[in-house]
Amino acid sequence: MLVERAGGGRRELSLPTSGELAAAEAMHLDPRMQLGAIPEGQETAVLRRHGFRSWEDLYPRRQRAMVEKLLELASSCSPDADVVAALKLAIIGSTEMAGHLSRWDRYYLKSYESMAGHRFNFTTLPVEPNAWGTTTSGRGTTLRRVVQLIKSAEWLKERTGGGLQIAGPLAASAPMVPALLGQDVDGQSLERPDVLVVVGSSQRQLLPTGSVDLVLTDPPYHDDVQYGELSQPLQAWAGLTSAESGGDAVVNRATGQLVAAGSYTALLASIFRESARLLRDAGHLIFSYANRDPQAWAQLLEALQSAGLRAVGCTIVHSENETDHAKRNVRACTLDLLLDLVPLSGIAVAKHRPTVGDTAEEKFLGIIAEYVLAVGELDTNWQKEFLEATSSAEFLQPRRARRSNGLDTS
Repeated sequence: MLVERAGGGRRELSLPTSGELAAAEAMHLDPRMQLGAIPEGQETAVLRRHGFRSWEDLYPRRQRAMVEKLLELASSCSPDADVVAALKLAIIGSTEMAGHLSRWDRYYLKSYESMAGHRFNFTTLPVEPNAWGTTTSGRGTTLRRVVQLIKSAEWLKERTGGGLQIAGPLAASAPMVPALLGQDVDGQSLERPDVLVVVGSSQRQLLPTGSVDLVLTDPPYHDDVQYGELSQPLQAWAGLTSAESGGDAVVNRATGQLVAAGSYTALLASIFRESARLLRDAGHLIFSYANRDPQAWAQLLEALQSAGLRAVGCTIVHSENETDHAKRNVRACTLDLLLDLVPLSGIAVAKHRPTVGDTAEEKFLGIIAEYVLAVGELDTNWQKEFLEATSSAEFLQPRRARRSNGLDTS
């Protein structure tokens, strides 16, 4: 296991010295928190396969002790509960750099969070991070996170002249929030929050019908990103149970979640239908999507069509996978398709189409884009035609076969 050293304007990853090994085993480092067992799952399976059984197994003894001490000190650092909560958020956030998993990259000397690339990852030489950090370096450390919180607060104050008025968090089962309409029953203006935080399923959103100009979302992911599982180490440190943050709208074959025929499409449709309810006639739903599985695309388009939405355009954009060290030279998607949809109505729209380049992936997305642009008016036979067209795309063929045929343009 490596250690990260910083000082004098330089940084290095190296084998620990005898003094560092002795310090790591100091008797005063006595972590007490039990973080719970690692459950079976699609992403957690790799942890269990490598012998990890509890979440505390992911952390060196010294890192656990340091995090516990920081959380203890944070509780009494300020009479302001919001300040304490922000500090605890920074401390718990640092635990994504789990010492027994945190990888390093020879292309860029830094350690990476244990769930980088949306997977629990391993290396033969993990790096134990400095949980607190230094003033000059320390990716993902508590100190770095506190500094960024301060910078963001100063940025907000500079541009707004104050802070944000935040309502919540509210449960998704709470009553609708009439204040967001801006007026009471007598037509008098109501003070309305700048931000409303709601916790729960997106199948029920607390905003009034026809009150929103833009719905911007990062999901859906189909089965690609299991955030429920990947966030469980942080949940454990925060004292949350997995049940409190479960139920994400993703297919998980290991747990059996949304694997029944039609279940994923039905859930997506109900979420999109609720989002469409919020939109004004000229409002837009915008999100990006990427997947190599034509069935995943078919389920997405079916859900959008069923939700009463129509496409007004799409475009091909570059994704972070192009520079992700864990996804170099593998069959990962490096492009996303950005979708733009509006509620079905009689309003005329001018559709915008993507520019399609010469690579295999762009051509694959170009095929999909033609069907995306037909959402709202797809005919009854579209799925069969769609699956045939996309399944035969060059991008989905095994790389060896593509090279032997002179087709590898990815």
